[in-house]
Amino acid sequence: MISLNALSSKSYYVVGLARSGQATVKALRKAGAKVFVFDDSVDPIEPDYITPEEINWSTLDGLILSPGIPHTFPRPHRTAELARAHNVPIVCDIDLLAQACPKALFVGITGTNGKSTTTALLHHLLPDSHMGGNIGVPVLSLEADPEKADELFLLELSSYQLERVPHLKCALAVWLNITPDHLDRHGDFQGYVEAKRKLFLPFGDPQTVIIGVDDETSFEVYESLKKDASKKVIPISVCKILQGGVSVVEGILYDQGQKIGSVLEAKGLLGIHNHQNIAAAYGVLKTLRESFSLNGVTCFKGLPHRQEYVACKENVTFINDSKATNITSTLRALSCYKNVHLVLGGIAKESGLSSLEQEKDAVAHAYVFGQAASRFSQELTEKGIPYSCFKTLEEAAQKAAHNAFQEAAHSTKSTTVLLSPACSSFDQFKDFEKRGETFKAIIHDLINRQEGSVSHG
Repeated sequence: MISLNALSSKSYYVVGLARSGQATVKALRKAGAKVFVFDDSVDPIEPDYITPEEINWSTLDGLILSPGIPHTFPRPHRTAELARAHNVPIVCDIDLLAQACPKALFVGITGTNGKSTTTALLHHLLPDSHMGGNIGVPVLSLEADPEKADELFLLELSSYQLERVPHLKCALAVWLNITPDHLDRHGDFQGYVEAKRKLFLPFGDPQTVIIGVDDETSFEVYESLKKDASKKVIPISVCKILQGGVSVVEGILYDQGQKIGSVLEAKGLLGIHNHQNIAAAYGVLKTLRESFSLNGVTCFKGLPHRQEYVACKENVTFINDSKATNITSTLRALSCYKNVHLVLGGIAKESGLSSLEQEKDAVAHAYVFGQAASRFSQELTEKGIPYSCFKTLEEAAQKAAHNAFQEAAHSTKSTTVLLSPACSSFDQFKDFEKRGETFKAIIHDLINRQEGSVSHG
């Protein structure tokens, strides 16, 4: 647990008592800070439980609001409104970490897609580092010494968290990409971009920035950052070989245009989107003056629910990509396979299935389930992609597997059943992890009832 002794004289109101909230309360209490708590769904018998209307806001040093609770859009939680009315800062657990560890070296990783994989890959390559934020254990549960100079923290930072970290100064900032997402929480795309930009220190503050330049908005951010002479800006690309940055093109890693080696043996990092993650990791290690091991990259197994191999039987491969909660992620998965029976659905994002035609040829059939079924059926019809609609993931996955097996029995072509929903999971599941675990259980149960051998992942 992180020692918060530096905050022992402070008083905080912790709202939202899930994992990070509980860890925050525990760390603050251990440090001797005054802690009050509230959660809309928690029994008021919790010690120091107090409602927003009862608490004395004038005594508080901060409102620690769970990242999942809105403070602006679509409608601010009442604690956020009261905090603003009383000039109480709204922060999250990562901001407390930053205050408690002023000597630490923080590497912040953000982006619409790929930030979890990049953070985990960096932790794999830098085993003495501490990994947290939007991945792994709550940051205040990490075992690290606040007094130790240059303690290295790898922080995956979502837009929700970046809005609430006024004390966090990332000496090294990684921006992978940005496409429309979470627009309900930020009002519009520009609001989402501005939330992400909080990763960068103010103009004139020294900072190294590693930034993807392959999407239009990220390139515009890159161009603006270059104007700040205090910042070292390293561009990364998977579209072209950069003479002044890091690239992975056709599976080859380049630094300043010079070939470093092939990353094609990294089976846990398939696809050009993962090549962007590799380029970012290379840039971080080079900046930290750490040796970069291609063998270490090859040994990385990837993260669950991100193009995760599930099983293979009778020339049909099953892939769990439940983390694909937007169309951009689904397109990236489709680019890695051919003859795909695509299982998708849930709660649709604003972008829906826009741009799916880019990978249309990879889709043999789409199996749509959940709340998005009506909208997606219309979009798939417009794009000329054959589809079937189902109420549940189980029905969709079973039909996809059945059709894939039938097809494979009359063809020598390999076939893939891919769960890549392009939607959030909350209509039928607690989170994308539960959705992915359910898909894997469905497939393993189906295969176990089939005759023949099978290889499980």
